[in-house]
Amino acid sequence: MKNICCALMAAAAATSALALDPMPEEAGFAATLALGAASGKVESNFLARILGIDLSDSTIYDLKSAGDTKIISPTFDYNIGYTFDSKKTRISLASAAEASIDFSSNTTLTLRHDFDSVGNVELAALAPPVAQVDVWENPYLTNQKRSRTELASSGARVTWDKIFGSNFELIATLKKKDIDEERSGQNLGLSAEQEKLLDRGGDVTVAELGYVFVLGDGRNMIRPSFAYVDYDLDGRAMAQDGYRLGFEHVYIGKDFRWLNRGIYESLDGDKVNPIFNKSNNADVYIFASELRFLNPLGWDNWTATTAIQWGENDADIDFNKSSTLLFVTRLVRKF
Repeated sequence: MKNICCALMAAAAATSALALDPMPEEAGFAATLALGAASGKVESNFLARILGIDLSDSTIYDLKSAGDTKIISPTFDYNIGYTFDSKKTRISLASAAEASIDFSSNTTLTLRHDFDSVGNVELAALAPPVAQVDVWENPYLTNQKRSRTELASSGARVTWDKIFGSNFELIATLKKKDIDEERSGQNLGLSAEQEKLLDRGGDVTVAELGYVFVLGDGRNMIRPSFAYVDYDLDGRAMAQDGYRLGFEHVYIGKDFRWLNRGIYESLDGDKVNPIFNKSNNADVYIFASELRFLNPLGWDNWTATTAIQWGENDADIDFNKSSTLLFVTRLVRKF
C-alpha cells in the first residue's frame, strides 16, 4: 500500500449545483478554509507523482491496464475574497478542483460582478495548483525505470450565471496543457512522426450550458447540463473531442445539505495510436455525493462534510484506462 501525504485537490467531491454561489451578504473580506482527509485508490499509467510522493511504479513490464495504487491523504481547500460595498462586485483567490479522474485542479484568481439585468458574470485566470502533478516522460517504456516530468496547466474561464434573469448558466473554459519533457514513444522503434502523435500537450476547451430547476418549496435544486469538450492536443493520437452530459442535485435540509453530481462523457479519438493500432475513443463516468452538516456540535460558522467520488475512463485502449475512488471527510470554517 502506498500512502500519499499531500493535498489532493481532486478530493473535493461535490460542489454547489449553481454555477456561481450566492454573493456574500456582507461587504469586506471573507474566507473559507477546509481541512480533511481522503482515502481510496487510483489506477493510471500516466500519473507519476504529486508533491514528491509516488502515484505509480516507476517500472512497468507490459502495456496492459494499470494496477491499483492505494492512497491516504490530508486535503486542503481555500477561498479568500473581498466583496465591495455595493455587494455586487467581488475578487477572490481560491483552489478549484475539476470533476475529473486525473487530479485536474487550478489556483483561480477571479473578478465577479452581478449585473441588474444581464446576469452574474465571473472572469477567472487559471494558474497551476499548489499540488503540482508529475507524469511520466515516456509512459510506454517497459522493463526500465521511467523518468518523471511536470504537467502544468493554465488558462481562463468565463462564467455567466442567471443569464438575463433566467436560470440558464454558461461556463466556457480554455486551458493549455504543457508537458515539460515529452518523450512519449521514444525507444520503441517508432518514427519521429509516430512519436509526435503521442504528444500530450495542447489546448483543452469546454463549453457548458446548464439550467437550474428549483422544485417545490425550494429545498430541491436540479441542474442538467450539456457541454462540448475538445482535447485539441498536439499529439493527434491523444486528441479527443465529444460531449458531456451532467446532472446535479442539491437537497437543502434544516441543518444539512446533500449534494450529488453525475457526469458522462463520450469522446472520439482523432488519429490511430501507433503503438496499439487503435483510436483513443473513450466513455468517461463520474459520480460524487457529499453530505454537509451545518454547525456541528453547535459550532457556529463550521461545516462538517463526508463525501464519496468515483470516476472511470473506459478507453478502447486498455493502457489508457484509468479510475479513481475516494472517500473524503472535511471540516470547513467560514471567516
